[in-house]
Amino acid sequence: MRLQIATTLALLLALAAPAAAQERVLTLYSPPIRSEPYVHDTHSVDLKADGLEAPAEPGSITGWKEQVLVDSKDPDAPPLPQSKMMIHHFLYWAPGKVDQGPGSCWGNAGFIGGRGEEHVTGDYTRSTTPALRARYGITNRRADGTAPDWRLTAMVMNHYKRPKTFYVRTRVYYTTEAREPVLSIVVGDCRQLAKGMSYDVPGSGGPGAEYVDRSDWTVPEGFNGRIIGASSHQHGGGKYQTLGNATCGQRYFTAPVYHGRPDHIYNRIRPILHEPGPIGTGAYRTPTGIPIRAGQVLQRQAVHDDSNLHVAAMGFWALQVVRDDSAQECGAVPDDLVEVNRPAAFDRTPNYGLQVPQLAPPGGGWRSFDGGPLHVGDQFFRPGKLRVRAGTPVTWRFDGAQQPHSVTVANGPRGFSSRYTGQTNGSYTFTPKVPGTYRLTCLVHPTTMGQTVRVVE
Repeated sequence: MRLQIATTLALLLALAAPAAAQERVLTLYSPPIRSEPYVHDTHSVDLKADGLEAPAEPGSITGWKEQVLVDSKDPDAPPLPQSKMMIHHFLYWAPGKVDQGPGSCWGNAGFIGGRGEEHVTGDYTRSTTPALRARYGITNRRADGTAPDWRLTAMVMNHYKRPKTFYVRTRVYYTTEAREPVLSIVVGDCRQLAKGMSYDVPGSGGPGAEYVDRSDWTVPEGFNGRIIGASSHQHGGGKYQTLGNATCGQRYFTAPVYHGRPDHIYNRIRPILHEPGPIGTGAYRTPTGIPIRAGQVLQRQAVHDDSNLHVAAMGFWALQVVRDDSAQECGAVPDDLVEVNRPAAFDRTPNYGLQVPQLAPPGGGWRSFDGGPLHVGDQFFRPGKLRVRAGTPVTWRFDGAQQPHSVTVANGPRGFSSRYTGQTNGSYTFTPKVPGTYRLTCLVHPTTMGQTVRVVE
């Protein structure tokens, strides 16, 4: 009898051990985040590895299931509507994790995933499959074997008429079983990192004109692998973005930008706090993977409309790569490559001529520019109206601001902007060369801050 009981217990324990390690869905919440009304602001919060904010056990993220805003920690709480809390992006980081992607624009910051405005619902169930999750995973472990704390960057646009407190609810597929490590590599123009990877499309062309932002990425020495996932992030009058292998003469992806129809909430929401973004961009998955080898040069091109200005535009790729020393030199793109973020309906003729309004027109009289710095403080530009000679450098100084602010063209002859997430100190200089009226705004506080600069010959 004792032998039978012992054998039964051993069998139960043997069955229970792998079951405990099987993939499960974790529901995680950020601490409460408070946003002021009608702002376009960025929040950075720490997420503790306590099982409530970030996974408590070291393991692997096998997929993302949900990234949304909610107003309570009720697991059945519906996401806040985009008509009230519009999401520009979420970025998740696990600083100090092992298995980071070499050569990424975001270095060794521990980038593990995110959501852009092109992911309208925050529901990722269509973009991940059980077969992929059974094989691959993003390692969530530090070198000492413990689970890392996470960090979340959330840029949101609050359309409530009052301050709003919310939580970021994240659902991930997670396992403590072994998975083939997936490395996250951001491929873009790394020189734009100081501006948050953003650049300005000046709007200097006529109808049909295009602006191209391009860069090369050399696969680091000693790294061979396969691209199993690729997500294009592109906005600001985006048309499409490509990624190819210049060494092998191959085109991997031509990622379209899908814009919303006129009745889509991105186009109807008022007040407009940001140029309407895309409702989808090309994202791809392939279980087999596209082979890449050390020394090969991958080329990226982001093509934008240039008939109108588009400030704080972006174009980069987030690649999911696995190491594989057997990857073939200039191997073929596999036939299991599929697109996973194509919306059911979209506008095939986007309104690139949209004029974003200056929501806080300045009052007072016109002043002539005297060459000194213009002042940017909490809720003001000073002076409000300014005349400047074309070709004259103009400097804005951020004086003792307690909140971040930006200098951004809402509409005018040409587009230019300072860092789109705002600055609390330092300065920004631009030399306007094209005459006309430039209506400026703070991208963070567009309904309360405005300045108009008239450039004359």
